[in-house]
Amino acid sequence: MPYILQYQENGIDKRVEVVELELIMGRAPDCNLVLAQAGISRHHCKLVANGHRFTVEDLNSKNGTRVNGIYIKTVNLEAGDLIQLGEYDIKFSPVSDGTGEQKVVLSEDKGLYEEAGTIIRRVNELKDIIAQYENEQVVPTDVADAHDRSKKIMTVLIEVAKALIAVKSLNEIIQRVMDLIFEHLPADRGFLMLANELNQLEPRVIKHKDPSKADNIEISKTIAEKVFFEDVAILTTDAQVDPRFSAGESIRFLGIKSAMCVPLFHKEKTIGIIYLDSPTSAAVFGPSDLDLLTAMGNFAAVGIEQAQLGEKVQRESRIRHRLERYHSPAIVNRIINSTDAGASNEFTLTVQERDVTVLFADIVGFTSMAEKMSASRVALLLNDYFSEMTDIIFRFEGTLDKYIGDAIMAIFGAPTRMKDHPSRAVETALEMIDRLQSINQRRSESEKFAIRIGINTGRAVAGDIGSIKRMDYTVLGNTVNIASRIESMACKANQVCVGAVTQQRIGDSFVLEDLGPMRLKGITEESHVYRVISKA
Repeated sequence: MPYILQYQENGIDKRVEVVELELIMGRAPDCNLVLAQAGISRHHCKLVANGHRFTVEDLNSKNGTRVNGIYIKTVNLEAGDLIQLGEYDIKFSPVSDGTGEQKVVLSEDKGLYEEAGTIIRRVNELKDIIAQYENEQVVPTDVADAHDRSKKIMTVLIEVAKALIAVKSLNEIIQRVMDLIFEHLPADRGFLMLANELNQLEPRVIKHKDPSKADNIEISKTIAEKVFFEDVAILTTDAQVDPRFSAGESIRFLGIKSAMCVPLFHKEKTIGIIYLDSPTSAAVFGPSDLDLLTAMGNFAAVGIEQAQLGEKVQRESRIRHRLERYHSPAIVNRIINSTDAGASNEFTLTVQERDVTVLFADIVGFTSMAEKMSASRVALLLNDYFSEMTDIIFRFEGTLDKYIGDAIMAIFGAPTRMKDHPSRAVETALEMIDRLQSINQRRSESEKFAIRIGINTGRAVAGDIGSIKRMDYTVLGNTVNIASRIESMACKANQVCVGAVTQQRIGDSFVLEDLGPMRLKGITEESHVYRVISKA
């Protein structure tokens, strides 16, 4: 099945047909797809065809290759996947079985008239479609004919069921469904469209009985939307000769003699549509064909929904596995839900500049204390301490950046945007000091310790940073360096100290002591530092 790569460059839509067994993307002139942009490596990644499957492989690029937001080394692609290189979002999309690229065009000009030659029927569930034949609610020529048609529908649906069991991926399911439709219905061409996250229809499979005659398929936007939003099946027969359909405002669809359009409908939910037509055949679809296609669409919708759910679960599992190291379960759920809803403004793991508050907490005199303990006892003590402190960070919706020896680094304001991140960080720090005092009460004198906490607010580069084999979410920049220096140089035992920007942003919510300007190691300019005494 042919595929294309779709992306934008300088605001212009670009489409590249995948015709080679290996397609290399990068900045170098010898690449199959040249992407001339900073951050793209000379040979960044390659797309490899292996039979009907495609894989994308990162070529040890400097900034890595992502698929659907996840950094990869090598991964199998599915139709609709997003390959992300730097600022490029490249969609991997199927085209028709024919030669060249074909489109589905939803025409604004062609309307729908419920006149002779057109049947509009509300969609029923599968059991109701079969029951209407068994109860003779339709009018075939005789009872035997009704039984034969009911039997044919069940026979075809058994084949569909076997196909859905045999294949797992969404792309394989929809391709097999269209193959079966063409085996059992006299269509010349057709397509299957699925709704995206914005509830807009997108073509996923375009099929022609004779690939050599493949071309664009144009249908009335009115029809597509009526089928999708109103859960009806539509059949038009010999529309060309119906005098009530004029050449300019009909459902002739470029000279179509007969056409059907049905929803992918299951349990009161429509997830897409299937369309078939016959521009050349004198033969034509009848009401029983419409019932068969409706039943197949109903049955296929079940398999498609299951495949979509399976892909969603796998995607969420991968994301959850990464995020649970840094975020509370509540934040992880919000990030995953926002990803499903397409709300990319509030949460993002891509590298970008963000307004954040950074917190460093370090144990005072830990090295000398650890020298007097066994390694196993040190590990137990740190695990207990880290668990208690991390729970507090998560409760205020902070991000655990990393443990650095006996130190903790946390971020507020990324990847979750929050207006009050300076206040959250300071409240977290005060509660960490209080919790440590409770922890020390249950410890022996030799295992009691104090901590210092430094906090600073400002702009920082935030996102997944690291090598292609391991990426971690972190923040970089002067804001981070100042927070670290405040903790190590300005704070004393069991104190919370903040920088000037943090002090300005928290206002009168806390009682502060002005420690004055300080020269911090590695920082060119003096930094004004404040000690947080308590909440106001």
